Amino acid sequence: MISTEKYYDEKSSSYDLGFDNLYFKVSDTITWKYLEPYLPSDSDALVLDAAGGTGRWAIPIARKGCKVVLLDLSERMLNIAKKNIAKYNLQDRVSLKQGDITKLVYRNETFDLVFCEHALFLFSNPDIVIKELVRVLKRKHPLVISAQNKYPMALQFIPEELDKATDLLYGKYSFSLMLKDERGNMHLGPKVNVITPEEFKRLLERNELKIEKIIGKGITMPLRINPDVYLNTNYSKDLFERILQIELALCEKPDALGLAGHLQAIAYKL
Repeated sequence: MISTEKYYDEKSSSYDLGFDNLYFKVSDTITWKYLEPYLPSDSDALVLDAAGGTGRWAIPIARKGCKVVLLDLSERMLNIAKKNIAKYNLQDRVSLKQGDITKLVYRNETFDLVFCEHALFLFSNPDIVIKELVRVLKRKHPLVISAQNKYPMALQFIPEELDKATDLLYGKYSFSLMLKDERGNMHLGPKVNVITPEEFKRLLERNELKIEKIIGKGITMPLRINPDVYLNTNYSKDLFERILQIELALCEKPDALGLAGHLQAIAYKL
């Protein structure tokens, strides 16, 4: 099995291309809609982009006027981030740090906002991650974090692989990210850890956080739309807008969270 660091080192050059499809364009639009209002207005405020990769989020956060620490385990991802940040002349607003988000070097209550997108699924014990992110967050300040929802992940195996769907729901089956080498051989990467909306809620609440809201992303996909559509990078503006409209109508409804591919929480440190 390939380590998380090596997996993302190898994926770094093509990593951003994975977010060009319809699913992630809709999801990213919602992510920003529910992140931007919580960004500090003080230009000296400090934001931690935990496991921030290539700077996909650190750059728009910095462009809003915040100072950002982009921390990631992968050196090659940070090298890509450095180039991306330079394109926007944001070197004075974004600092890069290689490190593990479960072992942060920062003092207690350092950051005015902590953001962690598309990374919690890499950890079999998410409490370790949450505790550390909360530790470095100032009191009464927000953590914005996402998780992958167990229910759609399991149900996508129906009808072809019913046993996998059942086993995933009951915690008897897990799967890994896959990495193809230059010879075309496939290698196991990090395991994917999924969580239910209720488990996500309890995770946050037992770690000194008061939840303001949990929203759903990807409610219309992938269970209801063919993969050839939602994984396509060539889609019409009309299709994007119509799907986004449905997503926004549902994303804040608690009884729709079970349908969402990803969950995003906004929670404040007590």
